[in-house]
Amino acid sequence: MTRIARSLLPPALVLSLLLAACSTGAGSSPGIEHPQGNAVVLRIESGGGFVGPAFFLTNFPPFTLTGDGRVIVPGAQVDIFPGPALPAVNVRRLTEAGIQAVLNEVARTGLFGASVEYRGAMNVVADAGDTSFALHADGQNVKVTVYALGVLQPGANFPGISAQELAAHQALSQLNDRLTTLDAWLPASAWADASWKPYQPDAVRLLVRNADADPPDETGLGNQLIDWPAASDPATFGDMNPLSEQRCGVVSAEQAQAWYAALSGANQLSRFVKGEHRYEVQVRLQLPDEPDECPSVAT
Repeated sequence: MTRIARSLLPPALVLSLLLAACSTGAGSSPGIEHPQGNAVVLRIESGGGFVGPAFFLTNFPPFTLTGDGRVIVPGAQVDIFPGPALPAVNVRRLTEAGIQAVLNEVARTGLFGASVEYRGAMNVVADAGDTSFALHADGQNVKVTVYALGVLQPGANFPGISAQELAAHQALSQLNDRLTTLDAWLPASAWADASWKPYQPDAVRLLVRNADADPPDETGLGNQLIDWPAASDPATFGDMNPLSEQRCGVVSAEQAQAWYAALSGANQLSRFVKGEHRYEVQVRLQLPDEPDECPSVAT
């Protein structure tokens, strides 16, 4: 991504020029090319470390930018038990100038010329996770992965980690902070939407477990019973996760709407009833680019 990496303008000047061109129609440069519609332009993902088998199927990326300008991020999670069954996820749409401002923020790191993994921190940090930045722009697909992002103390020296990699850690940590706090530095004119709103997807990923043998609730809260909101049989729903007792499947269209409505009134202790059986259901909202199927889980 040579054109991105060679941007030399100061950040504030780049942003002001982009926004001015958008608002006035001036300027002939199309900016940095990127996919359109539901396709992903930029995504941050996290994983690895000590996590349970369901984490891979329920983990939600901390940042997604789609070609039509939608920024999809986790919302504030309610600190109560039992919490809501539906995870809080928010969406807000950027203008094209806003998309360009984000892409220039990525470009200024100078780290997205090719896919690369930074794993030197494994020499000094145990059991940390990976943070991956996937960029689809300027005709290229680049993935930059860094182990233990945000763990290393800035400015310190660590054996087994080169100065170049330490600099990459610092740049990517700053980029991560910028992308997850867009409201703090993007002007209102960079947004097509006035505010964030709850993200309601076209498809929902469900992890279903038979709960007939669960011990009685000892919290005093009681399990809420809700009718299984579909014609499908939960005993054969989706595919069995080989790493757990859960079945994983994706519902879309009218079924997704029915499940979203049912989950909106449910909490983490709710059980969904079909016939004489009870089922625990965990949910992961599907992103616009994701297929209507569960990702494969390595055994």
